[in-house]
Amino acid sequence: MVVREAGLMFRGFTLVKKTFHKTDKGKIDIDLRSGLLDAILSFAESAFMESSIEYFQGKKFTIVFTKDKIMSNDGFEPEVLTSYVILDRSKKIEKYIHKIVQPLLKHAIDEFSSLNMGKNLSEVSQFREFKTKLDEIYGNDSKTLDQKLKGVFS
Repeated sequence: MVVREAGLMFRGFTLVKKTFHKTDKGKIDIDLRSGLLDAILSFAESAFMESSIEYFQGKKFTIVFTKDKIMSNDGFEPEVLTSYVILDRSKKIEKYIHKIVQPLLKHAIDEFSSLNMGKNLSEVSQFREFKTKLDEIYGNDSKTLDQKLKGVFS
């Protein structure tokens, strides 16, 4: 299983994302996609009365989510911060999600929150350097089998 993309969303906008491998052929507006993902997630949670939807699976990809709260300097109370990854679809994904992906998502949220709690979260350009942290967090899981083998035999 390969992590294709990882990111963090707040108020329906992507704060930071790291693309490891392309998931589409065309150019997709990142804010439009983030808003749609946030709306679908909110709808699914309210429609199914679940406190947390863990993932959506399509024909080619699986999108895994986890949420936590973060305080923005323009808010009056903590708001939802969503961490997500886009993975290749797999048959036995449940075990992988719970043992590997969810802890990585939680780690990404914890790292981001520790660095940015109480900041102005609407100024997205300040989070560019966090892409390096996403690289560290998802490092090996973002490599294809060919890339892993190439690293072993180099």
